[in-house]
Amino acid sequence: MKIRKTAIVNQQDNIFIYENKKDDYFVVAVPSIEWSTYFTYDDERHMLLSRWENSLKEKINEVQAKELSLKIFGWTREM
Repeated sequence: MKIRKTAIVNQQDNIFIYENKKDDYFVVAVPSIEWSTYFTYDDERHMLLSRWENSLKEKINEVQAKELSLKIFGWTREM
């Protein structure tokens, strides 16, 4: 499991990223905003970003949702 730190709603928060290489999937959790997601290696970038942004907009503002979605995508691709 990897832990990344980023600013969400003007405070430093932890993002937890779990990668299961055997079964080819990720689980990402942001406890401070009570948000998490599950996705596989095969899911397409555009679909993931759209799904995450829409889900995150229920918790944080639109600009922050877009930024966080892009960060999560980058972090999961570097693992």
